[in-house]
Amino acid sequence: MGELAGKLEWIIVTADWRISKNPHEIKAWRQAGHTIFFLKPGWLDLGFWEQAWKFTKCFPDIVKQAGRARKGDGYVVTTNGKIQG
Repeated sequence: MGELAGKLEWIIVTADWRISKNPHEIKAWRQAGHTIFFLKPGWLDLGFWEQAWKFTKCFPDIVKQAGRARKGDGYVVTTNGKIQG
């Protein structure tokens, strides 16, 4: 995350759920100040095209939420596209 600290306009989307559970990684992401969206583990159970379709469908909501986010906020994106904060 240190290398990304200078790129605050970046929004991170990840399926690495462990980041949200590891205190050291949480601290690093919050200190870097990025907004991060965690795809719930069920995303990885979907086939590629279904992932692509569902992600494309919820992407406008991710962009809207990112625009309202405060520095270091984190969210969860469910497989049905709901964003939980």
